Amino acid sequence: MPYDLSRLDLLLVEPDSSMQATWRSLLNGLGIRRPLCVPGAAQAWVALADNAGDEGRDGKISRGKIDAMVCRWELPGPEDGENDGLALARRLRRDPASPNPFLPIILATATVTRERVRVALDAGVNEILVLPPSAKALEARLREIIERPRKFVRGEGYFGPDRRRQVRADHAGPFRRSEDRRKG
Repeated sequence: MPYDLSRLDLLLVEPDSSMQATWRSLLNGLGIRRPLCVPGAAQAWVALADNAGDEGRDGKISRGKIDAMVCRWELPGPEDGENDGLALARRLRRDPASPNPFLPIILATATVTRERVRVALDAGVNEILVLPPSAKALEARLREIIERPRKFVRGEGYFGPDRRRQVRADHAGPFRRSEDRRKG
């Protein structure tokens, strides 16, 4: 049975208008009717700040809060890489003024190598989606952040979702986290 994603408020950061139309079509097919689409990192930051949401009287988060972000790695801007999707993810996780450092981030890119995956995970990205996007792959990434959210960890130079997908009971170490040492 398909997921009901109609209540998911999604921020899409995509500079190309024809790709925005493709994303909208895919999202519409998944039940996400009105994603908030912006063309770049600066606009995404403003959208996140404007839609940070507050707790309502009943203790629930108010409507308008962004639940997840799908962002292109390659965004237009200066060639220094300070305005690309990776820099946006890093800023969202590390900036003390971040509107939502715990926001699930799906980073979309056409160029996937082991090194780029490592760099993206080190920036605090939850999931990586290979372009061109497909409905099946997008739904799988959305399901992952909904069904199996990873706890966030703070370490030297890192804040973001736990990069380990699974914790193996037979892992002999090294145990670098204090909570691992207590269990082991």
